[in-house]
Amino acid sequence: MDAILLFSHGSVLCGAERNLLAVAERMRARGDAPVVEVGFLNYIEPLFATAVRRCVDAGATRVRIAPYFLIAGKFVVQDLPAAIAAVREEHPAVEFSVAEVIGFHPALAEAIVSSAENARPTSAWRGELAASAEWCRENPKCPLHGSAGCKGSA
Repeated sequence: MDAILLFSHGSVLCGAERNLLAVAERMRARGDAPVVEVGFLNYIEPLFATAVRRCVDAGATRVRIAPYFLIAGKFVVQDLPAAIAAVREEHPAVEFSVAEVIGFHPALAEAIVSSAENARPTSAWRGELAASAEWCRENPKCPLHGSAGCKGSA
């Protein structure tokens, strides 16, 4: 059985994972693969190895890793192969493959134009930060940690 694992770096900002989780949910709803998981290199759960374990526990024998990056930088070229090598030891019967980074795609230009057409003043980002506080976890590195509304710094 196939699984798609969306791989991203992660962020110290609570809530930064919202978009990728929404992409995964949409892929699940569309039935893009029997198993769709998200895994992060650091800062955000689930970490990559945990996401692989979830795929395998769900019955996956092939895990297609889709890097959620525009370019193949350090996280894709160095960190991802090391992470795959580590999980291969734990799951030697599982076949792993890695998709190309998002890079150029004609639809990406359209998405950027659409985003630019809906540009907002920087003051609107206060709402984004407030929404991120809804995702707070105990993470002193998060720029929102200890701020009003942060639920992770009790």
